[in-house]
Amino acid sequence: MVELRQLPDELERRFWASRVEALRQAVKTDYESFQTKAQKADFLGKFMTVGIDVILTARGMQPIALQNSLRVGISIYQTGKIEPAIIDDSNRQLDVIIVTYEEFAAIVRKLRDQLLKRTVIPTNEDEIPELIYNLASGKK
Repeated sequence: MVELRQLPDELERRFWASRVEALRQAVKTDYESFQTKAQKADFLGKFMTVGIDVILTARGMQPIALQNSLRVGISIYQTGKIEPAIIDDSNRQLDVIIVTYEEFAAIVRKLRDQLLKRTVIPTNEDEIPELIYNLASGKK
């Protein structure tokens, strides 16, 4: 049971943990929407490739190899931006970390645990993405 003098500390820890959870949920929503769009684009691309292959094969030419499906993940920028991304993006910036959604969720759980244990204490909400970036990059 929490004593009365510990109540403000407990409320602050739970507040920060809830902010991290709210961010995770917002990223999850964006991720699912992006995933759906990527699947549609992937399907359309494969459908067009098969159509072209039929024409090429009918003319005695080699068919086009099907491309691998798009893999969607989460990009974590050093600037604090967190958004869905294509994992195998060849144009990605060097300071951007791209992880699977499952890896992102594990990073968020680790941060939430640190907040609840008070090993990390942010001073404002803008620090949360930076803390996530630091955990993803292996920094403390």
